[in-house]
Amino acid sequence: MAEKTVFGGLLPPADDPRAVGRRVFEVLEEAVRAKMDLGLHEMWARNYRLGRNRPWRGATPAGVPLSSANLLHMHRQRTVNMLTDNSPTFNVTRVGDAGDEDVFLTMERLAGHWWIEQEQQAALEKSVLNGETYGVAVEKVIFDPDLEYGLGEVRTVVVDPFRFAVFPPACLDVRDAEAVLHFEPVSLREIARRWPKAAHLVRSDADYLHELVDQRREVARGESGRRGFLARVGEVLGTVFGAAGRSRVPGDQALVCECWVRDYRLDGDRPAYPGGIRCVTVVNGGDLVLDDRGNPSVNPELSPEEASRTYLYDRFPFAVVNSVTDPASIWGASDFEQLENLQMEINKCLSQLTYHKDRCARPKIINPRDSGVANAAFNNRLGIINPASMAAAQGIRYLEFANNTKDIEAVLGIYKELFLQIAGSHELEQAVDNARPVIAHKAIAALLEQAETMMRGKVRNYSRLIRERGRMFLSHVQNWYGEERFITFAKDGGTAVAPVRGDALRVPARLSVVSGSTMPVSRVQQREEALALFEMGAIDRRDLLEKLDWSGREALLGRVEAAAVAALSDPGAADAIPPVQAG
Repeated sequence: MAEKTVFGGLLPPADDPRAVGRRVFEVLEEAVRAKMDLGLHEMWARNYRLGRNRPWRGATPAGVPLSSANLLHMHRQRTVNMLTDNSPTFNVTRVGDAGDEDVFLTMERLAGHWWIEQEQQAALEKSVLNGETYGVAVEKVIFDPDLEYGLGEVRTVVVDPFRFAVFPPACLDVRDAEAVLHFEPVSLREIARRWPKAAHLVRSDADYLHELVDQRREVARGESGRRGFLARVGEVLGTVFGAAGRSRVPGDQALVCECWVRDYRLDGDRPAYPGGIRCVTVVNGGDLVLDDRGNPSVNPELSPEEASRTYLYDRFPFAVVNSVTDPASIWGASDFEQLENLQMEINKCLSQLTYHKDRCARPKIINPRDSGVANAAFNNRLGIINPASMAAAQGIRYLEFANNTKDIEAVLGIYKELFLQIAGSHELEQAVDNARPVIAHKAIAALLEQAETMMRGKVRNYSRLIRERGRMFLSHVQNWYGEERFITFAKDGGTAVAPVRGDALRVPARLSVVSGSTMPVSRVQQREEALALFEMGAIDRRDLLEKLDWSGREALLGRVEAAAVAALSDPGAADAIPPVQAG
């Protein structure tokens, strides 16, 4: 029988740490350089400045006001608020025959409990803000053993796109990548805490770069490959630290690169790494390997059969979605790319209007040479001037400027209209500006529905982000929830508590998110519909009071039920039943 060949992956075997670290940094250098060649870092930095209302660069010309009305911020904030207005609605469905219905219901309740208790809505807001600024939102979901007083909990890390890369660089989906890299500056103290065995070997990157410079000066001509690698190390470190073009790097930090790579090597007849996922952590340009282990998302105490039924067994724990989908790039696009030029034209019009206003507010004075009055006599203080003659007095006057700004105002209005049209928020803006006597709940519902239609692509993408986060959460639960925990959930108008354990949830299941469940919902419309359904007899008092969000509804329902029971024995007691009114 022919011997089967098994390909490992991008990295050398773990028994050569120096070669592994060097290869990780080579992959990092190629991935970062590809992003720079696409102009992503420069564009993202520009978008960040625009979001912070810093559109003008360079020195301000003397006497020229540079004003801006940041409609980009308004559009971005409105989009983020709409897309994160509500917590998502989770559904967990059966996959296969294993498990009963109570298990899947427990998963749904557990996902909702975790979302609220671990402040996942705040993490979602940060991710959507990244997506709307840079065009791409990146999340990593890990199990952090330090949370919950050492019990451990699943944590969502919102990843800065500047510090994330995929390999090969042309990869269009993180699920198809050979490697995923997450890198960030970490203080030496934190490195020593997390990797105590290597604490005495780690150097700050300031010291490391200084040593590289010294080595480059001493490299012989025959070692051009080494010299080129060292030069690339310095360039990547400078770029990631934001120190491109500057010589200073923080003296107490080092760049830690975490490389998740597919590695299909075998250890005998079994895979060396669960699911073919290997995680290598390096520092100091790859000269020091801090960690090299199998899939950290899989509990090594699980059997291969149990582990293979969890979602992250053969997947990277990263989710990457776009604000605007670009079929040719994993990095997508943002609305800023379409609106930036219009924003700059609006800023220019506003600056011109401000210039005209300032010029008219500070007019020049015509002072004839033979007036007999010195120029210094003209100031804002009370005083007396003595012209040489009546004729000279007639010559002293303000120099009038033509203050015709109607053309600029008209052009500004056109640019604003175009901006709102392209941003897809024209109707919402018109509804705010032109309040009309309409049926409130119908008008609000129609506007919200139209806004959701304009954002349909964003809703789909960010719903996928939430869905991936939820599925990775359940995978970590199945792997790491070894101790019994308690969750709270709403039941029968109150709050109930139930225990959960990871081993009881190890059944094939699929978590999904109701698309658009995070979008705004018109409370007025819900209340109007509830009243109509109650009058038709389609819902009962409890449903009505829940939709009206009536305070003390449990006590009210208790009194209603007590009065109804009393009415059975005493017909006159039926008058004690309190009426239910809208409030």
